[in-house]
Amino acid sequence: MPPTADPFALIGTRLDGKYDVHSVVAEGGFGVVYRATHRTLQKPVAIKVLKTPPSLPETHRKAFIDKFVFEARTIARLEHPAIVRVLDFGGGLLPAGGAAPWIVLEWIDGDALDALLDARRDRSGRPPAEALVLLRPVFEALAVAHDEGVAHRDLKPANIMFARTRNGVEPKLLDFGIAKAMELDETVSSGQTATRSDLRAFTLAYASPEQIGGTRSGPWTDVHALALLLVEVLTDRAPFRGEDNTALTVDVLSAARPTPAKFGLDVGVWEPVLARALALRPVERFQHARDFLRALDASVPAIANWDALTTAPVIGSRPPPDRTTTLQPVQQPVAARSSRAPVVVVASITVTLSFVAFYLMGSSSPTPVAAPTPVAAPTTVPVVAEASAPATQATAAVAPPAPVARPAVPAVVMTVNHDAGTLARPIERPTRPTVPTRRTVPTRPRVHEHVPVE
Repeated sequence: MPPTADPFALIGTRLDGKYDVHSVVAEGGFGVVYRATHRTLQKPVAIKVLKTPPSLPETHRKAFIDKFVFEARTIARLEHPAIVRVLDFGGGLLPAGGAAPWIVLEWIDGDALDALLDARRDRSGRPPAEALVLLRPVFEALAVAHDEGVAHRDLKPANIMFARTRNGVEPKLLDFGIAKAMELDETVSSGQTATRSDLRAFTLAYASPEQIGGTRSGPWTDVHALALLLVEVLTDRAPFRGEDNTALTVDVLSAARPTPAKFGLDVGVWEPVLARALALRPVERFQHARDFLRALDASVPAIANWDALTTAPVIGSRPPPDRTTTLQPVQQPVAARSSRAPVVVVASITVTLSFVAFYLMGSSSPTPVAAPTPVAAPTTVPVVAEASAPATQATAAVAPPAPVARPAVPAVVMTVNHDAGTLARPIERPTRPTVPTRRTVPTRPRVHEHVPVE
């Protein structure tokens, strides 16, 4: 959506006595673009007014304005159909007050490349020949600029407009606002020499390593940006991704360069060409846009194949991790598991002996006495049984009680419900008749048998 603010209060005024200003169409960090009409020619134009950052020191303000004037003169001397034309330039007082320099450019009716790329997200990309036809005018326009010793240094999809003309759709290269004029003896940077300019600006998502590091930039910087654009057109995916500036910076400086192979696309002989154009060190890249274009024209792949074994990352998502860590299940120690069995046996023996003792004592009394309610084992002794060990196995090891001087009575065996931690109903089992002997009184269990307290 176009911005509605009017920082310079130019809407509804007449600039320089010949440009009727209608609306704001774009606003960036360093300029505001207005739509206007040439009063005499009745032709639409675009007016770009310099917006000086408030935080800029006064010592740098003049240099900032000088660079804006340089942009106008630079574009004016670059003759190419794919470079936007400069129609006028001025400065001084504005109709609403204040002063600022401005440039009048030809009006372009069309869409920017970033809008076209956004409409194709998550698709399968374009064939190499089609991608090169789409971007060839941009390559040629930058070659002309490099011939003149000028580097654009802010090449990105938003600065490429596809104008609708009588001859069809034609790309136009915009915004030479941070362009740089190369010195006659200036050579490619090694990536270790710091730039002398105090005014550095670039778009992080399409930046080169030397721009991140603040070292010398030049035509090799444009070559890097051209390669990024070509990869994005080939794959329909952004070359660098990140949720914030830190993540983007890491991706820009990564040794894994964003060639088509990184996204799972096989472009054949173009892969090493693009790898060279995207090299981390500027000295390893093509030094001119024309050299890069010639390398691509030398052999254009007929088709590009997606690797079926590679999942191409979706735009906006984080890249897959380089390593995958598999978590192994935690094994329970065998000793800890087996140590519970003696506790279960002791608890079962204790409960059984207690019940038998109370039963025999109650039978010798002249008045029947109800058997005491069995009490579960103390909470300090965990009664936990393994699922594979039935309760009958625990009670089978208990020796039968001493015989008493009365007719045989059925032996009563108590079972423990190990899952619920309570005593189950007694199970009666017939036993062999015993010979009457002298009646004995059951002795009190020893302390170490841990009989539950009533």
